[in-house]
Amino acid sequence: MTEQASLYDRLGGLESVAFLARTLVIRAMLNPTIGHIWNHKTEAEVQEEISGFVDFLGMHWGGPQTYHGPDMATAHRGMGITEEYWDALFEDIVTPAFAEFGIPQQEADEIDAFLRSFKSVVVGSPSFKDVVKSHPDMDVMQGMRSVGINWPAPASA
Repeated sequence: MTEQASLYDRLGGLESVAFLARTLVIRAMLNPTIGHIWNHKTEAEVQEEISGFVDFLGMHWGGPQTYHGPDMATAHRGMGITEEYWDALFEDIVTPAFAEFGIPQQEADEIDAFLRSFKSVVVGSPSFKDVVKSHPDMDVMQGMRSVGINWPAPASA
């Protein structure tokens, strides 16, 4: 029995993964529902975000990349990502890209399942600004946990 090539290789390697990452981030930035998240990011921050996304995807999809950034929960803690934002990401950006770029169904399904697997650590965190507004005496350097807000919520025992 022959082992199937990695998702990274089936997509076409670094060039294809980088194109997909750049396209998804740019479209998210321009999306009317979620684009405001990037309103105050600098050019360097967006470039770093895309570069990190390429490394993250490459590492998880079987490429040679090593991701050195924060885990998904840490990266999204305090962003205030809602169900509406999550739905817009998939309905307006991710799912349409599969057909547009001719991604075969098997690979599209794998990408979709992979990205959706992070929902529990991306959606639902309060925005850091809202936490500070609710706790004006909070030591911001100690973070949200210092006022009893844990994200993601600990798994129930």
